[in-house]
Amino acid sequence: MAAQPPQTSAATSLEPRNVTYCELANDPAAYNRGLLRLTAFVTHGFEDFALTQPDCSIPPGRFSPWIMYGGRAESNTIYCCPGEGGVKTRSEPLEVEGFQIPLIDDDEFRNFTHLLKNEWSTVVRVTVIGRFFSGKKETSGSSTYWQGFGHLGCCSLFVIQQVEWFAPHERQDVDYTSEAGWYELGGCKAPGLHSVRYVSASDPSSATQEAIAEQREADNGARAWAFDNPERVALESIRAFDKGEVPVLRTVSQNAGRKVFRWRRGKKCIVVVVTRPYWLSFYARSNSVVWVSTDIKEAGFD
Repeated sequence: MAAQPPQTSAATSLEPRNVTYCELANDPAAYNRGLLRLTAFVTHGFEDFALTQPDCSIPPGRFSPWIMYGGRAESNTIYCCPGEGGVKTRSEPLEVEGFQIPLIDDDEFRNFTHLLKNEWSTVVRVTVIGRFFSGKKETSGSSTYWQGFGHLGCCSLFVIQQVEWFAPHERQDVDYTSEAGWYELGGCKAPGLHSVRYVSASDPSSATQEAIAEQREADNGARAWAFDNPERVALESIRAFDKGEVPVLRTVSQNAGRKVFRWRRGKKCIVVVVTRPYWLSFYARSNSVVWVSTDIKEAGFD
């Protein structure tokens, strides 16, 4: 079973407001400019520094809190614009919408940022205190979006002023990356290579819910083979492509938490990335995490 955050004492009027990620996502305006405490996942990588919760049924793109640090600490995140990659400190403490936001630069914070610095793409379970800014509410048809902060103004904003707890990365059998195989090409560099399935903690969607369901099915015994048979997982996930054929998969790369398969089918090249996602361990009944296909790409050579 994955590590869990410590219990906190009852809130007082001087303490931050305790909130779940799903509560925040379902009504961002109700928490605008509030000092909040929540436990969720942080994703960090190229053009990515955000809070997320894979089991929240929020359509992709409609709500995503971008992260910054209070005080003078930069996030070492490359994004547009101008981004904070390669800069350690800002000249003045961070101020957003009239709020100057402090930072508790203690051992927990330094250990957390050290982990992010040493893993170029990663997912971390955290409990953080910070100031939340909902951003501007935009509507398109029946959809609502909250934007104005982060990469290209994509997101709401959560400014961390204290990292209370984070789960260290101590396992060798899971995939800690947030990119979930996005950059795996499997030797297929043909024009038109595109992703037809993507399952990432940073992009909660129906596919993420499917991965959680697969974990629970395996825990209940119905899909127990998925604990130790990544090739079968890959084969099951590409049934929509085989059209009655028997796929022949070639392993092009692997480690303890990830395997990349390639299937050359006539003039088509299909790449399947199968991982044991770290974030999925928090939905597992035991210490065992199933293999799931996190990225499937297809390309044509004609």
